[in-house]
Amino acid sequence: MSHASPKIVVVGSINCDIVTYLKQFPQPNETVFAHGYEIAIGGKGLNQAVAAKRLGAQVSMIGCIGDDDFGRQACAHLLANGVNCDSVMVSDMTPTGVATIAVNDAGDNMISVASGANLALTVAHVMAFRELIESADVLITQSEVSVDVMTCALEIANGAGVKSILNPAPANKTVLPLLKFCTYITPNESETQTLSGFYPEGDADIAKAIANLSAQGASNIVITCGSRGSLIHNGDTLISVAPYKVVSVDSTGAGDVFNGAFAVGIASGMSAPDAARQASAAAAISVTRKTADSAPTRSELDAFVSKHA
Repeated sequence: MSHASPKIVVVGSINCDIVTYLKQFPQPNETVFAHGYEIAIGGKGLNQAVAAKRLGAQVSMIGCIGDDDFGRQACAHLLANGVNCDSVMVSDMTPTGVATIAVNDAGDNMISVASGANLALTVAHVMAFRELIESADVLITQSEVSVDVMTCALEIANGAGVKSILNPAPANKTVLPLLKFCTYITPNESETQTLSGFYPEGDADIAKAIANLSAQGASNIVITCGSRGSLIHNGDTLISVAPYKVVSVDSTGAGDVFNGAFAVGIASGMSAPDAARQASAAAAISVTRKTADSAPTRSELDAFVSKHA
């Protein structure tokens, strides 16, 4: 296996993102004017795949799109970024998934997702690409596909000794039985609260959240805390990774960039804390850019890290 260009397989979602930029979020039943909009290709799976590829990995995407313009645009975007799309299935029954994203002037976002074809991705399709997963250095999956699909992918990786990352986003408790199959779980603060019952702020609640997730089978826990950096727990010790200080323009997709960059680090043989530091730098760059298509290239990341050393 080549650590210079590690192999990563992403089993996950592919969406079209419709993004509006507005001063502040509307209240229920209120209409507000946006001062701009963009249509971008996204989905947590696609974003993670592109982020990993831009940092030099060989990346294959296992997902599902509809037989429509949004799906064709998504595949074109993946191919333009060098991601292998041979394992993307096309559903003629269901449209490509769509995310409607509002971003306020503070850089915060509110997102609603119509899953569409992402939920048409089948276990049989994942099984058809079993050897692709078995030959990877790292598998990434997230909660925008069905639990059955996530289970299948993680079980294949686990059985083949392939390291895996479960990004439980958006979080729901149906992923808890999967914790024992994944090498790393990467929730953010609110996802940690959903899964463990504790919001990871303050030493006591961080300890309770980690104890709860560990008791449910998590072996390596990576909690992303936005501007507070990230927390890494390897079963014994808790390590805090400091954030990079930047001015946020749009946080959409920052978690995806973190996961893609973290996967490249792990696949390249880095320790989890070092991989998280690399991922934090990539995510910091991403929040200074609009839309979820904000992942840096390897040269951009290296320049940023040297500047902030």
